[in-house]
Amino acid sequence: MIAQVVFDLPLDGPFDYLIPENFIAQVSVGRRVRVSFGPRPQTGFVVGLLESSTITKLKPVLSSADNAPAFNSLDLAFAQDFSAYYGCSLGEALGTMLRNKTDSKSSIRREHKPQVTLYRTHPNHYAVKIQEIIDGYIKSLSSLHPSLSFPRKRESIFLILVPDSFRAQTLSQQLKLGSTVKVGTRSSVFECDGQYDCVVMIDEEDDSFKQEQMPMYETRQVLLTRSRMYGFDIIFVGVSPSVELMAMVREGQVKLIEETNIDVPAARVVDLTNYKFVPGLISPPVRDALDAALKAGKKSLLVLNRRGSYRLTRCVDCGEVLKCKHCDSPLIYSRVEGKFLCRHCTYTAPGETVCPKCHKAHWKSLGIGVEQLQTELKKLFPQARVMSFERTTKLVKKGVIASAAKQSLPDCDILISTSAILRFQGSWQAHVAALIDFDAELNRLDMRSAFNAFSLALHISSMALESVFIQTRNINHYVLQSLSKGKTESFYNEELKLRKEFGFSPFKHWIKLNWRGKTEKTTHQAANQAYDALRKILSEKDYSITPPLVDAVGRKRGQFRFNVMVQANHVIQAVAFIKTTLQTIKRPSRIILTLNIDP
Repeated sequence: MIAQVVFDLPLDGPFDYLIPENFIAQVSVGRRVRVSFGPRPQTGFVVGLLESSTITKLKPVLSSADNAPAFNSLDLAFAQDFSAYYGCSLGEALGTMLRNKTDSKSSIRREHKPQVTLYRTHPNHYAVKIQEIIDGYIKSLSSLHPSLSFPRKRESIFLILVPDSFRAQTLSQQLKLGSTVKVGTRSSVFECDGQYDCVVMIDEEDDSFKQEQMPMYETRQVLLTRSRMYGFDIIFVGVSPSVELMAMVREGQVKLIEETNIDVPAARVVDLTNYKFVPGLISPPVRDALDAALKAGKKSLLVLNRRGSYRLTRCVDCGEVLKCKHCDSPLIYSRVEGKFLCRHCTYTAPGETVCPKCHKAHWKSLGIGVEQLQTELKKLFPQARVMSFERTTKLVKKGVIASAAKQSLPDCDILISTSAILRFQGSWQAHVAALIDFDAELNRLDMRSAFNAFSLALHISSMALESVFIQTRNINHYVLQSLSKGKTESFYNEELKLRKEFGFSPFKHWIKLNWRGKTEKTTHQAANQAYDALRKILSEKDYSITPPLVDAVGRKRGQFRFNVMVQANHVIQAVAFIKTTLQTIKRPSRIILTLNIDP
């Protein structure tokens, strides 16, 4: 008997191994086995059994790694779909699933047609809305119990997915959690099967739901696939659903329930071109609003997605830009820490660093950052308590760094923050909120920049009790027009129209192939070689493909990066063409290739 084995490695396989007679009873499809692979024994997954093999000399299975199968046929079918869509090996798909399994229970399927619903509601109502959903579901399940065709001898019937562990702890405190409800983050999506009646996903559009390492899966996409396969319901809860989800609503695949009391304040858009000669980062309308709030004893929030004091530092004498030694990224200067920081890695440089080109320490910092904004506000409002908060800020309570569930924002009059403030939605609000450099959000090199800017503004608006200001030099942008009128539907209309015109998700899909390596020349050559081969094949299949381009950050953490973008109507078909073509090319062992679907 022959076992077909795959590994949690970027190698497709399967690889054939002879099952010794004394192990035949212990080796079955779905089990893990120990085998010799390369220089040392490895644990692999059995995905098939054969009577014979075309390979004459087979290595034997060394031992069984489990007492029972880790996966059943349903899990293997999902892993095949996952592998085909995200371009990873079947072994990587199974490894990803196994790492995120909390127990060894076999997955089950419910004979139930899944229902998918979207609740659009104010973020401050999330906990209340979810509690209503849970209570209503449990009540309905109790009445339907006799007709259910799946086992009820289990505890959890609800899973709630949230963007990060901070919000998981916060929500766990807010809800009346019993044995029937579990709260988890992105990786918990692989627990979702027929053991659950319903999975609730909060703010599915949040960037944290996208895996940043291979396999680069999108949690919403995985959840929908698992729902169809395992038969559980899904309820999305949010104020700014993704464009992909809203497209599904319009196609009738998702039922929309929209609260009438969302009531996010319409933004007041401040045209900065009217204040060209006004110094500083704060426009007169925002300054007046802050002043009025201070006099009334009210809190204000300013949002700027820039760490440190400045965007970059340049040598006054020779013009050299001070960059990270490991990344092609300008270092930012932090007045608080008195040193230069890299935004992409842990590299730092002392404040007295000399120019590597002219060996002088005559620097000039340019651009804006949270600390620079804080300095300006202290000059404008010397009597105000001005504080800043960002993702790396450690909140301390009674001399000890507080756990996520016990953290609270500093007591102040004006709080400056990056988007990290969204952790505290529902638990903290300001009377006045302002987005200081909104154009930077709109102009990112990303097909989702317009939506991400729109979503950020909508969530920040939900934290404002009275008024919201957005500073911009692009007042006619459709995102700003929608926000200023409080009409979110107009944004989705325009965004869907543009995405269809340019061939973006959900109408077409882009597959990003990223090569990275220690040597620029070798990495570029590998990308070029693959591009030439892909162009010949894909052009015959009516795909679009771009030549190798330097990544937005050409070198990150010591590795050079080049991208090729492929546009396709169907992801699985395109990924299959790409992988088949790349298998004909010998890639240097130290060059790493990753696939990212709809980055």
